[in-house]
Amino acid sequence: MIKAMLRIRVFLIAFLTASFSYADEKAISFPQLDGFNLKTDFPVYNPDNLWEYINGGAYTYVNYQFVDLHIAEYSNDKLIIKAEIYHHKNNVYTYGMYTQERAPDYSFVDIGIQGYAENTLVNFVKGPYYVKIICNDGDDSTKPVLLKLAKEIEQNLQGTTSVPEMFNKFPQEGRVPNSDSYISTEFLGYEFMPGAYIMPYDLNGKKFKLFIVDCDTAEKCNEVWKKLELKAKSIKRHKKKIFTFS
Repeated sequence: MIKAMLRIRVFLIAFLTASFSYADEKAISFPQLDGFNLKTDFPVYNPDNLWEYINGGAYTYVNYQFVDLHIAEYSNDKLIIKAEIYHHKNNVYTYGMYTQERAPDYSFVDIGIQGYAENTLVNFVKGPYYVKIICNDGDDSTKPVLLKLAKEIEQNLQGTTSVPEMFNKFPQEGRVPNSDSYISTEFLGYEFMPGAYIMPYDLNGKKFKLFIVDCDTAEKCNEVWKKLELKAKSIKRHKKKIFTFS
């Protein structure tokens, strides 16, 4: 993904400041599911030992400010369903992690901020929680069961059901549906760049991406801007505060 971004010669960057609020969170609990036995005595994983559970994938989760992972298993004579609740620092990092594993052509469902479903899985995000539900086998009859469990878990979780506010700053016209994303750090592969909100567009046959880079403070913004200028092959000023970087 980073290589693809580096090939974009002209891009727009806006530096904004955002603040995050932390809602009081209830202890994570798993609901009962009719016809299934519930098992919850699994380890609670944290950034130090997540690799024991998902091995190489742990690095990406930790990079998105992962806090902990709670796991439950539902079983009967036919199915084994595993439910995983990944807790991140806030809804921005959680939604960002979700977007790294989502594709625009998935079968989306209205749950939490967003989710998608197949016969063997349901994944969704709500507030600071990224929920994954997967079963060992499935057909058309298993999908409703997974969705029922997903909705009951969603009701037990506190948090927003709206995308991070920064995504609302992007123009609506020409957006490519279900393609927005958030890069948590080192945007464009540069160590000095912080996280970035990304919105792909297809407007009048022209495809491009807009980025909003959040630097938190004006001082950090100026520091990043100066380092970015040093990386540019050329910079053209169009009018006050608007530049084209090549």
